[in-house]
Amino acid sequence: MYGNKVQDETDYESKTTKVSRFYNSSDGLWRHNFSTYLYFSDRSAVMVKADGKENLFSPSAEGYISETDVGTLRKENDSWRYDGLNRQVLFFSASGDLVQVNDPQGIVYRLAYSQRDAGREIVLSNNYGESVVLVESSKRQLRSVKAPAQNITFVYDAAHSLSERQLSSGGIVSVRKYHYENSYNPNLLTGITDERGVRFATWAYDRAGRAISSQHAGNAGAITISYTSDLSSTVTNELGKDTTYRYEIISGVKRLVEVKGEPTLDCPASNSSYTYSDRGLVLTKTDAKGLVTNYVYNDRGLEISRTEATGTTLARTTTTEWDPDRFLPIRVVEPNRVTVYSYDTQGRELSRQSTSR
Repeated sequence: MYGNKVQDETDYESKTTKVSRFYNSSDGLWRHNFSTYLYFSDRSAVMVKADGKENLFSPSAEGYISETDVGTLRKENDSWRYDGLNRQVLFFSASGDLVQVNDPQGIVYRLAYSQRDAGREIVLSNNYGESVVLVESSKRQLRSVKAPAQNITFVYDAAHSLSERQLSSGGIVSVRKYHYENSYNPNLLTGITDERGVRFATWAYDRAGRAISSQHAGNAGAITISYTSDLSSTVTNELGKDTTYRYEIISGVKRLVEVKGEPTLDCPASNSSYTYSDRGLVLTKTDAKGLVTNYVYNDRGLEISRTEATGTTLARTTTTEWDPDRFLPIRVVEPNRVTVYSYDTQGRELSRQSTSR
């Protein structure tokens, strides 16, 4: 949704495992970072990510591709494999549940599901021997997290909105509170009170559910947002300076095409504009000085050439060659050097050799 509020919160973090939540005002849900799943429609597959965004994948010669996601989805026997541009690999069961995550740093997470009275239990384990137990609702919102040396319980109000996170560690219980004070929609997050009892963030919305203001304790970082049309909005910062964002619908997706920002004493105008391909890939970017950067992509949607300051004496071109099966650069040619990369079977970098041109 245009103008939606997103918020991320970390509940548990160790050297090898992180459990976090993402709120999206488009549906008011708090999803966790292992809640990505697939559902199927006709011959297509839809991936619902932890931040609530959905990407439709349609069959092609190379597998399943999306107009809004550069990653690739493939069916492997009775399961599914997704390779992301961030080099993360996700595996899904035939029914669409996430069952394995291969992290680019070499960490492999496995998810085992079972139904309990409290909800669906997920035993999340990794190849470093760490295990965390999650319990989620039918909407994939966390009900509890059992991690080494701490237990977390999540409390929901009558509207099924998260109201409290209760963390117990070493015999001490700390409570983090979430507020929903909008009279038009009880699922819109309007504030957070931290474990010290201090309300450190406040948000407001218009009747359409679009965020119109944000501020932190002491009015720090206060901004207001006005919507002049469905395709334009203006953000006013705490200094009273305006930045206007203009969008266009490209292949069914709203894309940012122009930014106009007022200058201040310490900062020049932040003007820029963008053009896109039918797939939503940036073709040109023009900065505040009028310098244009051109981008060229291969059939997989990966950047193979970038020319900065096009048509000027400052022009600088960088080309990139990619591994044919993975989202890994194998050769990058810049004006003053060439860099060659090699990787192991897990996609971890083994070597990087640069030579001057």
